[in-house]
Parts: sequence; C-alpha cells; structure tokens
Amino acid sequence: MTLTRENIRHFPCHDRGAAAVEFALIAPVLVFLFMAILEVSVMFFATANIDGAAIEAARLIRTGQIQSSADPVSDFSTALCDDLSSIINCANLFYDARTVSTFASVSLTTEIDPDTGEPVTYGFSGGSAGDIVVVRVMYYWDFITPFIGTYLSDAGSSRRLLTSTVVFQNEPYE
Repeated sequence: MTLTRENIRHFPCHDRGAAAVEFALIAPVLVFLFMAILEVSVMFFATANIDGAAIEAARLIRTGQIQSSADPVSDFSTALCDDLSSIINCANLFYDARTVSTFASVSLTTEIDPDTGEPVTYGFSGGSAGDIVVVRVMYYWDFITPFIGTYLSDAGSSRRLLTSTVVFQNEPYE
C-alpha cells in the first residue's frame, strides 16, 4: 500500500491494532501493581510468621524450660528457627531477651547501630521466676519489586526491619 494523500487523510480513522497498543501501554503498570501486591502480602505473612515463632519461643522462657537447659541461647535459637517458614533465613535473624524492672520501663523502639546498620541487641537473659522479660525478634526484609523499597523501606534502603516484641512475666516455675 502506497502512502497517498487519501490514505493520510483517513489515517486517524483506522483503529486496527489499537487494543494491542493500549495493552502495551498499560501492561507494565499492571505487572508492577501485581508484583507489589504479592510482595507486600508475602512480607505481611513473614511478619505474622515471625510473631508466631517469637511467641512460641518466648513461651519456653516464660515456663522456665530455657533457663533449665544446658545451653539456653542455642535452645532458644533452635526453637525460634523451628517455627519459622522457609521464606525467612534463620541465619539473618536478630534476637535478644532481657529482664526489666517494670512493665512501664519497657521501650519498644529499636536502636540501629550507625556503623553496621544492624539492630542493637542486648544479649540473652531469660531471668528467673516472676521476672518481667522482653523478647525481641528482628529480621530485615529485602524488597525485590522496584520502587516498593523506596516507599516501604527503612531510611531509603531497599529493606525493612520486621520486628516482633513479646513482653511477659515469668511463671513461678521454681
């Protein structure tokens, strides 16, 4: 087909292929939206999974089972990792357990070490019967979807710190 004045005049009336062009313009936005929804959903699943694992592992401290074991830190870590799903790498978890004097003195803020960029942990102390214990489990979630990390990450990085905190008073197990 040769290009003539007649063809050029009728060019705006032709609509063959319009659906393909419209889909090509909209498809990247839809794919990005679906990927973002999926990734945020998996991140919330990971958060709920960390919460559940922290509660189950903290229960071992609350009942005195960890304190009576030969290696409390290793047993706590094993119990914590056994309850986590495969999407969470247990080697990348940060956790601590410490005693506090009152429930009012519990601080829920997480300090980040400016040199390493990792959360500050306070060691592991399960306390004794009747002590108030704070257990924190933290994990960095790395975003895969482009631009999502810009809006949901911590301090402009491409990852978000997921934190679970369990505060309880140990049972009179002694």
